[in-house]
Amino acid sequence: MRKSFRDILREHITFIIPFLILVIICFVILLTNAKAELFLRTNVYHNAFFDEFFKICTLLGDVVTTLVICIAMLFIRYRFAVLTFLAYAYSSVIVQILKRIFDSPRPSKFFEGLNPIRTIEGYPLYEWNSFPSGHSTNAFTLAVVLSFILSHRSRHWIIIPIAVLTAFSRVYLAQHFFQDVFAGAVLGVVLTFQLIWCLENTEWYHSPTLDGSLLKRR
Repeated sequence: MRKSFRDILREHITFIIPFLILVIICFVILLTNAKAELFLRTNVYHNAFFDEFFKICTLLGDVVTTLVICIAMLFIRYRFAVLTFLAYAYSSVIVQILKRIFDSPRPSKFFEGLNPIRTIEGYPLYEWNSFPSGHSTNAFTLAVVLSFILSHRSRHWIIIPIAVLTAFSRVYLAQHFFQDVFAGAVLGVVLTFQLIWCLENTEWYHSPTLDGSLLKRR
């Protein structure tokens, strides 16, 4: 039986509702604060602990982390690995295209010669392709994938906060503006649910072969 996009969203309402609340809160904040001012307000709050904490958090949105999770999925179920890889590939391609279309400056370039910003010594800074944030897209792409895979939906509440910390780490580390991570998060969720909808209505995705794993062959 073919599933509609609404059916997919309804099945994951425990993820959708908290995410929509988050979107509304962030949207209000972005509407009531200028891009530069919002970044600078956050940029002044730093300490040694959070420097290291957010360096670790940001790795959750890195391509290496995604690939490690994808490989781990091969030992659970091939279908999960396929979903993880395709979701990452699909969202990443869209984000990279958008990055090059907008080609917007990152904070280090935006504030160059205008206002000194606080950065972490030794941590690499990029200057362009700020919008949207790829790490934020990856983090929320994985969040949707995990919420789709995990059977205990009552535990989904912990997934979004982890993704939020990963996205916020990009602002804390002076790599992106809030608008960048907000757009990345929304893209990650929308594109991944769209992909899930397509896969759920594709015959090969439900092939018995994909029910196997590296630990259990069918």
